Amino acid sequence: MYPKYYLYKRIKDAKILIDRQFSGDIDLAGISRQVHLSKYHFLRLFKEAYGTSPHQYMIQKRVDLAKEKLANGYSVSETCSSVGFESIPSFSSMFKRHVGVTPSDYKNSQSK
Repeated sequence: MYPKYYLYKRIKDAKILIDRQFSGDIDLAGISRQVHLSKYHFLRLFKEAYGTSPHQYMIQKRVDLAKEKLANGYSVSETCSSVGFESIPSFSSMFKRHVGVTPSDYKNSQSK
């Protein structure tokens, strides 16, 4: 059995990996392989350490970057593709769920 600090170092490494690659095509199985943990052990430890699942953490990172890009004048379609969403409808729905308004409404409110 590994010491707890060793496992949390792996989880920290996984978070750093997500922070660097969140707008790309990354998946849970790939991340867990890279930090040498089973998928389910990785999920449990990540949630224990950060209070959220790796997927939800990645989505929040994408939404935060999208807010920044929209506030800086990027179009909704440019923002959608640059932060890692596959389609504008999925991006709009996820953005609205997290922020409370559509990307277009958010962009318009930031330019006033």
